[in-house]
Amino acid sequence: MISRQPAMEWRPALDCWLLRTESPLPGWAVQRCVEFMLRVQSARRVGLGPGDTRDDLDASVVALREGRVRQWAAGPQMDGSGEIEVFRATQGTGKIISLGV
Repeated sequence: MISRQPAMEWRPALDCWLLRTESPLPGWAVQRCVEFMLRVQSARRVGLGPGDTRDDLDASVVALREGRVRQWAAGPQMDGSGEIEVFRATQGTGKIISLGV
């Protein structure tokens, strides 16, 4: 099974990371995304001299370590609509046909 890392974006104005997902992720999956991004940020820091770029990167690492990550429901089309179908029922019957996972 090939898995794909969900997109993560550092948002300094919000002082947190946004984890773009099609459906809500359990805590363990978010933690794996954080661990992956910590490795990425560590590699990005190599060779950066003092300055705003490195300061921003360091702030992003602190946010990751403190767990400041919000899941952003990007919706099934990953278009930012924020619509996640948690469950759906056939019209008029109430019978669940999808759990959205």
